[in-house]
Amino acid sequence: MAKIEAVEGKQTFHWDAEVKGFGVRVSAAGVKSYIMQRRAGTTTRRLTIARCDDMGADEARKRAIKLAAQFADGIDPTAEERRRKAQAQTLRQAFNAYKKAPKKKGEGRGAPKKARTIRDVEKMMPRFADWLDKPVTAITSKMVKNRHAEIAATSPAQANLAMRYLRAALNHVMADADDDAPILKSNPVDALNKVHQWAETKRAVRHLPDDRIADWVDAVQTGLVGLKNESEVRDALLFMLLTGARLAEVLGNSKDGYPPLAWADVDLAGATVTFRDTKNRTDHTLPLSAQLVALLAARKAVSGKWVFSDRSGALPGDLRGAYARIEKATGLHITAHDLRRTFATVASRIDISAYKLKRLTNHISGGDVTAGYVQVTTEDLRDAMQRISDRLLSVGVVS
Repeated sequence: MAKIEAVEGKQTFHWDAEVKGFGVRVSAAGVKSYIMQRRAGTTTRRLTIARCDDMGADEARKRAIKLAAQFADGIDPTAEERRRKAQAQTLRQAFNAYKKAPKKKGEGRGAPKKARTIRDVEKMMPRFADWLDKPVTAITSKMVKNRHAEIAATSPAQANLAMRYLRAALNHVMADADDDAPILKSNPVDALNKVHQWAETKRAVRHLPDDRIADWVDAVQTGLVGLKNESEVRDALLFMLLTGARLAEVLGNSKDGYPPLAWADVDLAGATVTFRDTKNRTDHTLPLSAQLVALLAARKAVSGKWVFSDRSGALPGDLRGAYARIEKATGLHITAHDLRRTFATVASRIDISAYKLKRLTNHISGGDVTAGYVQVTTEDLRDAMQRISDRLLSVGVVS
């Protein structure tokens, strides 16, 4: 080895006369390493055996012969080592990798996961506490079916949610693996589809009945006197009714990474509003109806930086006090998300098309192929927004 000298600024190779592909690589810096080079399929693999300072030539040659035998048997040692390490990956590591991975498909692809998604994954991980330190390859379909049944006995919705995140984490493991070193042949959570075991859960359907919308609006406009941030709460509730916006998109949620709606994203002259970095990691722009323009114009005269803050920038906190006041006046317990359902229900009843409704509510579904061909612009929604506001308020202007 001492006779082999480095060539300044260049990496060189010196091949053994006895074992084909065995040699010494000398880096430009003079570091000498034993290597084994052979073809694996259509790829040339060059494996480092050891540094020459750490191993004698005879021992390195023996290892090279073993590697040559693996190549001769059609085994790629590099892929085998990757597979071995990958198959030792634990479920805990899989969940953590999934949390860190950017969104891989659909709108917002490439963006980091929302804080809410990460928090939901972390809430579900204890459901698999006794699995977390097992290799993902040890998780079987039978284990999945049994665990789902255990959780569903007390909470069907939680059972489904836990398994959806388990499926997502394992799908990420499968997608991240090399084609020549697969970790899982299939996702064990898919067994729930085969035996139709997903729990049936009832979707929330609560919304304002048509004949009670006026009562609710009246209670919002007159029944919040004396409440902290009274006008901000009133206007925010009416705004959510007329836009179908999510609460976090309007008032913000720092824990989940949502900023409050800012005046920079409201164009009163152009009659549009834009919600930034929404639940599906996209910006969402809506046209404003005449009623919404009037509401926001009045709001601007009394607010601070945020649309629904007071002059000092203070935003409403908990809306439960407002919900309780309204319920006492009307007998209706309606939350912000119920207003979103009311908006969608009214839109459907006045024959707003399904494609426009999805665009209005910023709802993305990967199952509808046709939806990918139907492009709905913000201007396409202007008439629909006006009709929805007119129906909700009986052509009355919010004051």
